[in-house]
Amino acid sequence: MKLAFFCLFVCLFNLQAQQILTGSIVDENEMELPYSNVQILSLDSIPLQGSTTDSLGCFTIRDVKAGKYLLSVSYIGYITQVIPFEMPTTDYQFPPIILKTDKVVLNEVKVTGNSFIQKKDHLLIIPDKQQIKHAFGGYDLLYNLMIPGLTIDRKNKTVTSLAGKVTLYINGVEADMREIQALQPKDIERVEYYVMPKTGQFTGDAASVNYITKIYKTGGYITLDGDQTIGYTKGIYNIASKILHNNTSYIFFGGAKMAKYNGTEIGKSEDLFFPDHTIHRTTMNNNAHYKSNQQYAQFKVSNNTKKCDLSASASFVRDDTPNDEQNRILNYNRQEHDSIHSFERRDYKSQKGAINLTGVFRVDDRQFIKVRLNGAYTKNKYNRLYTENEQRSLSNVDEDLYSFDAFLGYNYKPNEKNSLYTKITHFHNITSTNYGGDYSSLQHLWEGETLLATEYTHTFNKKVMAIFAPGVSWINYKLRGQDLLEIWNLRLNTGVRCSLDSKQWLFLIFALGNNQPDISYLNTANQTIDFYQIKRGNPYLDNTQIYTIFGMYEGSFHPLFNVQGKLYYEYNKNNIYNHYSVEGNKLISSYASNNSFSTTNVEIAISSRFSENFRTNVNLKYNYMNVPEVSGLHENNFFASLDVNYFIKAFAINAYAKTTERKLDQSTLIYTKTPAIYGLSVRYSGTNWMAEVGAENPFTKHQHYREYANYGVYRYNQVQTSRIYQQTAYVKLAYTFDFGKKTSRENNDVDRSINSAILKVR
Repeated sequence: MKLAFFCLFVCLFNLQAQQILTGSIVDENEMELPYSNVQILSLDSIPLQGSTTDSLGCFTIRDVKAGKYLLSVSYIGYITQVIPFEMPTTDYQFPPIILKTDKVVLNEVKVTGNSFIQKKDHLLIIPDKQQIKHAFGGYDLLYNLMIPGLTIDRKNKTVTSLAGKVTLYINGVEADMREIQALQPKDIERVEYYVMPKTGQFTGDAASVNYITKIYKTGGYITLDGDQTIGYTKGIYNIASKILHNNTSYIFFGGAKMAKYNGTEIGKSEDLFFPDHTIHRTTMNNNAHYKSNQQYAQFKVSNNTKKCDLSASASFVRDDTPNDEQNRILNYNRQEHDSIHSFERRDYKSQKGAINLTGVFRVDDRQFIKVRLNGAYTKNKYNRLYTENEQRSLSNVDEDLYSFDAFLGYNYKPNEKNSLYTKITHFHNITSTNYGGDYSSLQHLWEGETLLATEYTHTFNKKVMAIFAPGVSWINYKLRGQDLLEIWNLRLNTGVRCSLDSKQWLFLIFALGNNQPDISYLNTANQTIDFYQIKRGNPYLDNTQIYTIFGMYEGSFHPLFNVQGKLYYEYNKNNIYNHYSVEGNKLISSYASNNSFSTTNVEIAISSRFSENFRTNVNLKYNYMNVPEVSGLHENNFFASLDVNYFIKAFAINAYAKTTERKLDQSTLIYTKTPAIYGLSVRYSGTNWMAEVGAENPFTKHQHYREYANYGVYRYNQVQTSRIYQQTAYVKLAYTFDFGKKTSRENNDVDRSINSAILKVR
């Protein structure tokens, strides 16, 4: 008995003797160094335990036994420190550790090896001098990094990955992926790329990119940038300003964009099949005009401390398309001498005001809570006039749309091997739409979706990590005069991640999800397309269930190649798609959900660094799309793209090319064929300013976009060309003025999208 008691006492003593070591890392100016590497070494320099500092430079290492050790602290661009210390039998807080700048590393050493470092659950990319020098903003830098599997469209400001949509972060705080270019590249220490992340604040993303930047306490900046297209009128102009005082920052964003062009040519052949006759119609459109403009502004206040990150913003967006018109010549039943003149004009205006409140609260080193509240009001107006000779159709629509969403997430990580993340999200829309003209009606829709999910992650060893994430979705919507519809769906995300070695990993996942109908479909409104066709909503659409099997491989092969490959299959049950039917002497264009849609995708991406000045990125993809219930309704496509960067002194030369692409659209069931495109740009980078010129398709005329669809009772074939698809060029200028002490750049996170429940033609 005494022996048992003694053994129990020894065990308890040993457990209690394993304490917690905490501390913080700063630079010579007492600025925090986030995501520094911290390691506990034995006295003979053998690694024992390790950690990484958080976004405020703080670290925590658990279960440290009492004794004498060495503490190694390192950060890119700073001299590594190795400090002897003795761990007591109680928790111990290390005094602040100051790292000194390594001037030799920053100014003289060139990165000649592989800047892609494979970590346990993500890819770490260290920007080199050339990539930083030839970027004006975080968006450009992300493109210059040429991360395999990551597609950066600098022209349209989109970021996608092999896994799906990319969520962008700055020091662990979510940012908008479309306008993150306001970041200062020389302040970016490194970039983390996560695919299907399963821990921390990135949990739930298809893919995440996290910019790790230097953090400043005082100072400010003003940035001006403009992008003007040559060949047709299109311009985007922005201003950003930030003032930082201690832990609080005040940010303003404003901007405008505009577009104006004509010359769109459309050749279209249609067949309309009625029970007792068939109408064949050809359309020639060679006189079109388009004009639009948008303005936006946002004011944002952020406060960041060791315990919490808080932000509040208010924004306003105005969007106006006063002129979108087409003149056509129609011929019915191949009787060219009976040509009919057709005219269509549309205009729409939108104004949106929105507020956003976000908070991340760190309870302790094991727990954090994330809260988000968004609210918006949008006023939409839509008008359409359509004529054929003396016949006339008119639609006038006014809409008031109220949107609200809330998010609450709680993360608990009891140890390094286990993590539990529970989150609840609710999206809500209330819209009142008043239709006038040919068909008058009042549509009032109340729609919401609540998502509840729990994600459990377990790390078995250094090579294998598994996730099990069950959840539920509750969708409910009610259209005035209709019954309340409630739909429950089970959701699941489960998979395993395996590290084959220090440079390769494999990820396998199965997911069960759902998708609800677009709010513009859920109505009983009618709209005239022409005098043979009517567009109609459908409030009785099923919820789409999505089954996904996904496999991904990533390898980093020193020093030349980085590879990412994907095998993907998705099955959409109750897919929502365009549907045509005959009703009397009219064709009804509406929506249905009684078919499915499947996609099989194989993709490989290879980025290469042949020298300090020469880099490439190659993407190869095969895609098969089909509707299993309809024989012959399928499409397959082989696609390839190439991006090349060459740096020479202060200049960066970029060339790109993409092959022809064929698709079967999931929602419209339209076959599309887009032509091959290519382009070239040259950029000059100065200290605080940048100038760039570029051209797309400079030696190609009359690019054509083709469409084809067969809905049984209706089919068409269309060829379209436009000035915006032809030879174009652009000039881009940007300038930044810093005042006070230099401060980090902020992302421009104004949501400039406009949502609407209006049923529209085209």
